[in-house]
Amino acid sequence: MWLQQYDPFGNELISAFIAFLPILFFFLALTKFRMKGILAAFLTLCLSVAVSVLFFDMPLAQALSASALGVAKGLWPIGYIVIMAVWLYKIAVRTGKFTVIRASIANISEDQRLQLLLIGFSFNAFLEGAAGFGVPIAISAALLVELGFRPLKAAALCLIANAASGAFGAIGIPVIVGAQMGNLETMELSRMLAFTLPMISFAIPFLLVFILNGVKGIKETLPALLVVSGIYTGTQAFTILFLGPELANILAALLSMAGLALFLRKWKPKTIYREGDAPETTQMETYSLKEIVKAWSPFYILTATITIWSLPAFKALFSENGLLENTTKMIPMPFLHETIMKAPPISPETVALDALFKLDIISATGTAILVAVLLTGLFSSAITLPQGMNS
Repeated sequence: MWLQQYDPFGNELISAFIAFLPILFFFLALTKFRMKGILAAFLTLCLSVAVSVLFFDMPLAQALSASALGVAKGLWPIGYIVIMAVWLYKIAVRTGKFTVIRASIANISEDQRLQLLLIGFSFNAFLEGAAGFGVPIAISAALLVELGFRPLKAAALCLIANAASGAFGAIGIPVIVGAQMGNLETMELSRMLAFTLPMISFAIPFLLVFILNGVKGIKETLPALLVVSGIYTGTQAFTILFLGPELANILAALLSMAGLALFLRKWKPKTIYREGDAPETTQMETYSLKEIVKAWSPFYILTATITIWSLPAFKALFSENGLLENTTKMIPMPFLHETIMKAPPISPETVALDALFKLDIISATGTAILVAVLLTGLFSSAITLPQGMNS
């Protein structure tokens, strides 16, 4: 047994600074030393082990086992979800569906403020929910650039917009892993976020339009702002309260995009806003309703599979005495499980920490995406694009 040391130097500031060293190194490695992410992460992990052993007196075997547990949780479920999500996105690109999706969104309005709401906010949130990890910023910003936005400004606006969806990125993985780390039920943490994040989400579209066109832009697009913010926030709040974090971005983004698109068929701003150097026309290739519906099919399927995986009845299959209980394995980590004691003030009393790796082959969210990938491949066919166009 090893008792956690919270203040090995007898000075809280010094102990906190020593504990902060790996985080500081990781930041400098990425910025000042411009290391590749994987190398920076590996060196940071080595430094974390060294700090734990040398300064906090953690036994080496337990430090190495804790590192292995962290790597394992990074690969499963996070890595699994990312690989499956990128695979689904690649299918949409290679079959031509993603080109149609982009055009169907971009052609709704020539006003850059409304394009920003559709692409920079809602579509960005949808991609964040489906894949996350930088994918939505890159794709949404590139599409905005195609529509006449300055590259740096497009990237900055998409990064700001991501504040509304980042907590539920990659099928809710930040909340799922956060709950695991905090020994909480996923729904418990999800419901806690319902008291803060929807308010932020409601404000983000207003902030985006303000940055692009100031107070005048907010006044001229106020009805559209209320539609997209209201639908997105209401759907997000409902989802995280009753369904969980997995669909918080996907449902909110799809409904807000659809709601705004329908609204813009009846309402137009008094003036069309475009930045000075933006081209006058933003029309991309047009497609029939049938082609657009077909193009979105991978993401309808994804939404359906994630919904099934999120249902309480489905989750009950993997709980204790459930029909598929044996498909979930809790693997104790050697030299680590119940060998470390946490004590006050971190916990009310001294207690041993569990160190279990959860291998949930069927119930994992990544498996839901895998099913969506297989169904998409089974029922989808390539869309014929106009000559010269590519994804």
